[in-house]
Amino acid sequence: MGHGLPPVHERTIPNLWRRAVDRAPEAPFLYWHDAVISYGDGDALSDGVRVKLAHRGVGRGSHVAVFLPNGPEYVWVLLALAKIGAVAVPIHAEARGKLLAHFIETSDCEFAILGEEFVERTLDAIGPDRLRHVWVLQATPESSADQLRLCASQEELICERSTKAEIADETAAPRFCDTALLMFTSGTSGPSKAAVVAQAHPVTAAIAFADAGGMTERDRLFTCLPMSHANAMWFCVYTAVAVGASVAMVERFSVSKFWSSIAKFRATQTNLLGSMLQLLWKQSPSDQERQHEMNSIFVVPFPSNPADYDARFDVRLQTLYGASEWTPIALSSPGEGYDKPIGWAGPIWRDLNDVVILDDDDLPLPNGSVGEIAVRRKEPFTSLLSYYGREEATLRDFRNLWFHMGDYGFIGDDDCLYFVGRKSDSLRRRGENISAGELEDLLLAMPAAEEVAVVAVPSDLGDNSEDDIAAFVVPSDTGIRPADIVEYARAHLPRYMYPRYVCLTEKLPKTGNEKVRKDELRRYAKENLKDFFDTEGIRP
Repeated sequence: MGHGLPPVHERTIPNLWRRAVDRAPEAPFLYWHDAVISYGDGDALSDGVRVKLAHRGVGRGSHVAVFLPNGPEYVWVLLALAKIGAVAVPIHAEARGKLLAHFIETSDCEFAILGEEFVERTLDAIGPDRLRHVWVLQATPESSADQLRLCASQEELICERSTKAEIADETAAPRFCDTALLMFTSGTSGPSKAAVVAQAHPVTAAIAFADAGGMTERDRLFTCLPMSHANAMWFCVYTAVAVGASVAMVERFSVSKFWSSIAKFRATQTNLLGSMLQLLWKQSPSDQERQHEMNSIFVVPFPSNPADYDARFDVRLQTLYGASEWTPIALSSPGEGYDKPIGWAGPIWRDLNDVVILDDDDLPLPNGSVGEIAVRRKEPFTSLLSYYGREEATLRDFRNLWFHMGDYGFIGDDDCLYFVGRKSDSLRRRGENISAGELEDLLLAMPAAEEVAVVAVPSDLGDNSEDDIAAFVVPSDTGIRPADIVEYARAHLPRYMYPRYVCLTEKLPKTGNEKVRKDELRRYAKENLKDFFDTEGIRP
């Protein structure tokens, strides 16, 4: 590998960070609005957070929910927790209600660091006494890049630059095999599970990604994705740290502001979801989309016409196949694979993994045959260790000494991986994998719903990797309207889980053993979608 993976026992987040700081403490690390924060300043700020958190009992192995909007503070908190050896539990900014309670309670969080705008939502979900200690990040005008304003019940803590005297003894630094993160998966095979991620795992992924992209300290990686995801955290922030590059961060993705932000920050690389790239493509061509210094866009899934994007935007495309549970399984370089058929996910990264395609009996299939993608790591602690508190799910997915990805695919004669489709009953919307069962359970909490079934329908973005959601609801109250269901979803669900289409029905089609016939519902939705209530304003 070009940048070289250090021995696995040296792969910790603090070691990765310390190497970058020591190499060039004055080098720019983070661009945020008009602020530029150096590696040295970032180190002092994250140490300031570390001291304050440790003072209140956050120690090695403590579980800390991180429920923050994008911003520099998110980075300092993650670095502080990694330095302590605590376990960060990132929570998606749109989580609410039972789903939010599920994230905090099933991960056994003792502490939480909340954005001010998330406090009421969190208290509504779990009550005031569930956590041992809570800090609140206040969005106040006096806050600056040099401060992290944290309130904890009766006190206010200002996490400023630490002094050397405040920094705790480093002899208890975390080891490569210590748990660094609990990363909640998409829940495509039931309720969302928390993957136990060791320190070596994201470090390995970041260095591998930097190597495939040919990145150096001269690069500037732009992210508009939520920091709660591995994409922004591992493949942007930690990748930049791995080579001493810089990061430019914004609050969220904006179609109208994307290219101006890329130009403003002089970004050389960015990561996008397939749906985001589609939205950029649907805009009218402009001079602005070529007035940039960007070399590459990492996108999952790979579009069927990458050369067209390259020609229009003057930027090389790159992709991978993987998950929060696993380091990259297949990983391409920018500009590679333009001549490959649809579903191409890149060359298999055999330095890190063994990969096999299995039939329904877990027997290996030859190249070209479609089956379930399964993997094994080649080094310890570089993929998930287990699902936290979910022994049965862990054993099921690791059965027969292979980790089963839950996706269908095949290996070509070119030793590349090709993705075919999702094995489980799941949907993918706005870049998020959604468990149909989990969404149905959340909608069933609505008093007026007697039964609920959701299915995927094609997105009007024209991207076969992106779904819209159709919800079939059997009402318990004949007076319910589709608009009532939409209103409930908007009050209790993350935006990416909102049903796009709603159909009220007297009953759901079922098998002899009372299982809902999703195949019939999908067929009905496909043929009659124009008659559904469309939550985006087009109604029958």
